[in-house]
Amino acid sequence: MIDRRAFASGAFSLLGLPEALHAQQGRPRGKIGYLHPVTISQKHSTLKILGAAWRQLGYVDGETVLLRSGEQNPTTLPRLVAELIASGCGVLIVVGGEAVRVVVKAAATTPIVAIDMETDPVQTGLIASYGRPGGNVTGLFLDLPSLAAKWVGLLREIVPGLERVALAWTPSTGKAQLDVATAAAKAIGLETTIMEIVTSDDFDAQFARLVGPKRTGIVQLTAPGFVTVSEGYAAAAIRYKLPTINFLRSMAESGVLVSYGPNQEHYFPRAIAMADAILKGEKPDNIPVERPTRFEFVLNLKTAKALGLAIPPLVLAQVDEVIE
Repeated sequence: MIDRRAFASGAFSLLGLPEALHAQQGRPRGKIGYLHPVTISQKHSTLKILGAAWRQLGYVDGETVLLRSGEQNPTTLPRLVAELIASGCGVLIVVGGEAVRVVVKAAATTPIVAIDMETDPVQTGLIASYGRPGGNVTGLFLDLPSLAAKWVGLLREIVPGLERVALAWTPSTGKAQLDVATAAAKAIGLETTIMEIVTSDDFDAQFARLVGPKRTGIVQLTAPGFVTVSEGYAAAAIRYKLPTINFLRSMAESGVLVSYGPNQEHYFPRAIAMADAILKGEKPDNIPVERPTRFEFVLNLKTAKALGLAIPPLVLAQVDEVIE
């Protein structure tokens, strides 16, 4: 694996946070509830990153951090929220736009730190402004619809003669990413097809339907928990000679051709710093919602070779990391 650009190494140091959030001194003063709509597997990349961050601040899994998963069933989330609050959690960390929307309704006064508000939280009324959210919700805004347009453009640059993109979409995430990606493809003359997927899908069956005379690539729109099936997804895409682009570096490490998204090791620990500050007295309405400042473009060269792709030099010049 070759690093093409140097990123800051202190992934969990939380340096650079505002003083009010730089709360690393002293023991935890309460409990954090962590709620994911799909999985709390210790193999999940988000949980790995967050777990390292909260342990650095003195939190203990199962004692001062309580984990709950919706197991792909959003109707269970209100009950899980009630459990976490009843267990003494003074702040909830919630992953994914769908889960955030449900939890906001179920916990009207409990502070919530959202990881991935997905669509513009000001436009949707989730917060009053980025600088002063004004309610019980703060956290991280990834602006995934804008990234979806970027993925379409990058795949067109990477794959010579690309004619069609399959938009791999999980309906429960809403249509914001899908609509933007569809418009972006149309603007550059690409045909689109929508491929509804969930983590339990038979990817071979899905991808076999894409094989044909038209050069096709896959833009995998983000869905919480999808990384848990990344190896099977990537292997199936290679078998059917389908170049793929995704959000997460860990997906590229699993065999997806290319990923483009925020540097999670730098960005996601900010949510833990926010939750810790809230438990130590800071109000969520005073904690600015943050957007990522570091993005990484990762190429799996082994996958490119398996697909018979010669990566254009102009694209290689943009890549931050090459997996060989």
